[in-house]
Amino acid sequence: MIGNLDELQFEGGYPTAESIGKLYDQLDLQRAAQAYLDFMPAISMQALLDMHPRDHGVSETGGMIVYTEPGEGRSKDIGLTYNTESMYASASVDLKQTGPAVIEVPPNVLGIINDGFFLYLADLGNAGPDRGRGGKYLLLPPGYEGDVPDGYFVFRSSTWRNWVMARGFEQDTGRGEAALAYYKAHFKVYPLGDGVHQPSVVSASFTPSDSTFARDIRYFERLHQMLQYEPLSAFTPEQLGLLHALGIVKGAPFQPDERIRRILADGVRLGDGMAKAIMFASRDPEARVYPDRHWERVFIGGYKFERDGARLLDARTLWHYGAIVVTPAMEAKMVGVGSQYLATYRDASGAWLDGGQDYHLRLPAGIPAKNFWSVTVYDTETRSLLQNGQPKPSISSAFDQPEVNPDGSVDIFFGPGAPKGKEKNWIRTVPGKGHFVWIRLYGPLEPFFEQTWRPDDIVKVQSAAPTV
Repeated sequence: MIGNLDELQFEGGYPTAESIGKLYDQLDLQRAAQAYLDFMPAISMQALLDMHPRDHGVSETGGMIVYTEPGEGRSKDIGLTYNTESMYASASVDLKQTGPAVIEVPPNVLGIINDGFFLYLADLGNAGPDRGRGGKYLLLPPGYEGDVPDGYFVFRSSTWRNWVMARGFEQDTGRGEAALAYYKAHFKVYPLGDGVHQPSVVSASFTPSDSTFARDIRYFERLHQMLQYEPLSAFTPEQLGLLHALGIVKGAPFQPDERIRRILADGVRLGDGMAKAIMFASRDPEARVYPDRHWERVFIGGYKFERDGARLLDARTLWHYGAIVVTPAMEAKMVGVGSQYLATYRDASGAWLDGGQDYHLRLPAGIPAKNFWSVTVYDTETRSLLQNGQPKPSISSAFDQPEVNPDGSVDIFFGPGAPKGKEKNWIRTVPGKGHFVWIRLYGPLEPFFEQTWRPDDIVKVQSAAPTV
């Protein structure tokens, strides 16, 4: 690889043989790192869909996994910034197998359809065209030219493989077996013309899974597999050109030689380091939510990651390196309906959050959430729920009944040990391991959007004698 650019030698304007080798190595490395960043949404989606049969035994298209137990039931999963509160139902829909697919949606859910590139296709439920009343959706496969019956909300996908997800609320779904029965009865995914039915529905709670993408040569192997399965029309010529340059070609085996394998491995390492920098230290001014504190947006440029017609590449990476699900309902102003997110990686002084230190977060009175709010701690390396020995690394108004101060504010504590008397409002952190914090507001209210309500920064405090 090129070290010092001054090492490059040219004779009569022509690069020397040694310089040619270095330049091509560098070119291939840059393309590998760029492919890692550019295809991250697609490979993240493939990892999520692959998880259904591998970890939960649900291989039938339209088969559904349901997180029937909030909190502890999901806390051992490795998945990008999962929450611990929602009753998720998740289905992989392969239109190559089904043809047009019907999705029957129950009332009062927050749901989405994302395609194989994690591109937004539709909202379901409260933020969708059924407006929370429930309804029937029809998802059409790539290039479909057949009849489209009446009575459906119709959407088209550019990919065979797609993801359908809904988040229900316990007051509607119940929990445990009740939640499983609810989704079996009310949330159905099946081929058009096969009659109303629901393929297998299984509980995913207390069954650890991993939906994160590989960060080694397997990344490119999975990308090759995706290219073989999906229609060429799902890819742009530029995307295909980038893959071709790395030896990933439709209809051809992926057989990189030792040189290319080494470069691809280095490309993943370089791209992953860039993704970390983008996520944890965004240089986009739009990232900062408030000028006087360290809370950041997780969506920049909206759900399309665009500004003035330009794709914000770093914004796309920021989201997809750390999270799943793409919908305007998670970033647009939808008072009392959607959800909103705040993230921080630093304390009030600007230092990275440290698992060996003690911290305090104050949420001022009047937390603007119609449904509920939560505070969750994640592992910086896996971007997943921090494995901290507690039943779950989160506190929410929905399930935990945290102590509320007389003025209506709520204090949350982080650290290896709980401050005396504050155990209900404490999330354990792990010495030697980095972490970051998300605040979620479900059904966000005007004070959030107007910024008349603002969470304090996380403040480092003097270590107290642990009680737990």
